[in-house]
Amino acid sequence: MNVFVFVILSVGVVIMIFPFYYMFITSLKQAAYVFTVPPQLIPKPATFGNYVFVWKEANFGRYFLNSVTITIPGVALNVFLSALTAYGFARYNFPFKEFVFSLLIATLSVPGLLLIIPQFQIISRFRFLIDNKLTVILTAGASSIAFNAFFLRGFFESLPKEIEESAEIDGCNALQVFWYIVVPMARPAIGTLAIMSFLGIWDDYFWPSLILQSKHNWTLPIGIMALKGQHTVRWNLIFAGTMIAVTPVLIIYFVLQKYFVKAVSEGGLKF
Repeated sequence: MNVFVFVILSVGVVIMIFPFYYMFITSLKQAAYVFTVPPQLIPKPATFGNYVFVWKEANFGRYFLNSVTITIPGVALNVFLSALTAYGFARYNFPFKEFVFSLLIATLSVPGLLLIIPQFQIISRFRFLIDNKLTVILTAGASSIAFNAFFLRGFFESLPKEIEESAEIDGCNALQVFWYIVVPMARPAIGTLAIMSFLGIWDDYFWPSLILQSKHNWTLPIGIMALKGQHTVRWNLIFAGTMIAVTPVLIIYFVLQKYFVKAVSEGGLKF
């Protein structure tokens, strides 16, 4: 039985990893060797010229910097606002609390694409918000708060109140209790939320493509789409650009995966 499970899991791993492997080896191929039959599973000759081209000639160095300057503050703002919202619903009593929380959760039933048009119409009335990276940061920071609050509320409710009460007795105010007591105890859930928030903001194409109209402000997903020509698609360049975009995601996941595993294994994600 253990051998059978091992074989099934091994097959699943190969199925999951092979597309990434094929994308990587294609990014190392010259254009003439991309569609050879049978396909080359080991590129001969291998070259990093595609990476050099997209980084310098296709301006991916600038796009990478734009993605970083948008994603990092966007994730920080999103996680902070989501944690504050969830903690407020978990610890404080106020009139119609459950009704307000139900309305907040009800917004999850509205597809995000339906909100794109009204959001863009509102923002387009203020010309300084168009082609401004700050607009993407603020909208990303305020996005998905309903789901994130739903995600974190159960974790905050499971934390012992006695520690927070002890901190209040020692003179901490509400914000100090939240920042110095609650946030450190909630690292697994917050780390998990940071991973999901990073993926959502870093990989977003549609909304930044509407706001960031000049090439100087483009992010990596927009730059990757720009590599697609009108009549031809140079897959080796596209995959090289995609590998550049995927690498920070893999790094973030490996750095924070212990929090993700801990949050799930300890049952901290209580909905």
